[in-house]
Amino acid sequence: MTSHPSSQNDIFAHYGWHEKQNLLYRITSDRCDYIESRIDRVFGRHALAQQEILEVGCGGGLICRELARRGAVATGIDPSEGALADARRYVLQGRLGHNVSFDQGYAESLPYADGSFSVIVCLDVLEHVRDLQATLHEIARVLAPGGIFIFDTINRTPLARLALIQIGERFFRKQGLVPGLHQYESFIKPAELQSLMGREALQVQELTGFMPKLIEGRMTLAPGWFKGVSYIGYATKGR
Repeated sequence: MTSHPSSQNDIFAHYGWHEKQNLLYRITSDRCDYIESRIDRVFGRHALAQQEILEVGCGGGLICRELARRGAVATGIDPSEGALADARRYVLQGRLGHNVSFDQGYAESLPYADGSFSVIVCLDVLEHVRDLQATLHEIARVLAPGGIFIFDTINRTPLARLALIQIGERFFRKQGLVPGLHQYESFIKPAELQSLMGREALQVQELTGFMPKLIEGRMTLAPGWFKGVSYIGYATKGR
């Protein structure tokens, strides 16, 4: 799923997914709040527990476990066997193995039938795939008509390069910004992503900034006006 398979696969196979200082670990609940709220917006209140959700690029299972804890049935797919081993252990520790399954595979060739999932989630992944158009085509194919695709990714701006690569990967390794994690040329401008989604009949309903915010006395990332580093949103597939 990555642009630089040897280096990045090694990173994800040995990544500190479940370390408490890891940024992805710390914002899991907030990201799942966004996922749940947008599912409610599309399908009605309390709809999360009725969904079969696919997470493309599930890594160490953070999102899958939290969605399962909230009642969803979740499937995670990732190319890294090391990350999947971590994910399986993590889900079993939470006693949620009955609600979550994991598969090894690639975003560009998903091993599922057309229309298999009502919700597809893809967070911090689109900037790592080898072929973005093929990935979006596969996501649209396995998403059910009327389904929702929820995503976030990184904007290709000088500020994003400064914040995440030049500063982040130098000074914030313990927070998960390890050297080699990001490749600037793989970052995606919002207009580019909207255009590519449009080719796959994925209708973008929201695209907003994903930015640092202080919530209940703690710093996290949340939807907001500034798209200069990262952004989040969702699209629906026509019936």
